[in-house]
Amino acid sequence: MTEPVRRSIETAAGVMSCLEWGKTGAHTLLFAHANGFNALTYRTLLAPLATDIHIVACDLRGHGRSTLPALPGLVNGWTVFRDDLLALAGSISDGPVVFAGHSLGATASFMAAAISPERVRALVLLEPVFLAPIPTDGPGGSNSLADMAAQRRNVFPSVAAALDYYRSRGIFARWPEQVLRDYLADGLTNHGEGVLRLACAPAWEAEIFREVPFGVATMADKVKCPVTVLRGTVASTAADDQIASIPGAGAEANVITIEGANHFLPLEQPERPRNELLRAAKLL
Repeated sequence: MTEPVRRSIETAAGVMSCLEWGKTGAHTLLFAHANGFNALTYRTLLAPLATDIHIVACDLRGHGRSTLPALPGLVNGWTVFRDDLLALAGSISDGPVVFAGHSLGATASFMAAAISPERVRALVLLEPVFLAPIPTDGPGGSNSLADMAAQRRNVFPSVAAALDYYRSRGIFARWPEQVLRDYLADGLTNHGEGVLRLACAPAWEAEIFREVPFGVATMADKVKCPVTVLRGTVASTAADDQIASIPGAGAEANVITIEGANHFLPLEQPERPRNELLRAAKLL
């Protein structure tokens, strides 16, 4: 598997830590990860593309090895991630690039294309968070994902202990071993004295879940580039009523539903997402 180069890229927002594959000058793909993850988690998905395209996969603010401030109140309906991606795109290319991502990263990429269409040549959205707005007169309630994230175990004595913990828990139990190892390689930070902590602090992950921008798919009429959406049929975050907005976007729109896949399809079933990333980047 082709190994990436780690780069610290200066942007208008500050320094972002990124992984880079392929040669500059080729078609450029900017990839953004899901909430709580990091760029290296997607190595199995992205590395095989390195012979054909140039890939920059970033650690979003508050994740992985990026050191941009992750303070309470900054998430602001995920606009901080939208703006960070646009700043990064301006640092890696003078022209438009392909924006792609998973979950949070997909939605932030879509938001970026809606406000700065000149920066985005195409979009590939893997299980974007396209959820209908909550009725203003509806019942309140807690955000279960945020509540779980806030209570997430944050300290481990070793990488081996973290591997043992995650192998049998929830979504991670279905992940290939290499994907889990990649996630933890940049998902844990060494605080000395035998203490490893999650790079994405539970409070930050919880705030991101609480700040989900409901109804964002209705911005499709502002997106001017080709759009490809890949979603699963099991607990997908790309709701049918929201996906209906996407055909209004850009010169072309393609929604691909993968039967039996879930929200983590790019990690568990990377072949079709990889093909769509290549197609978009090379405009095949």
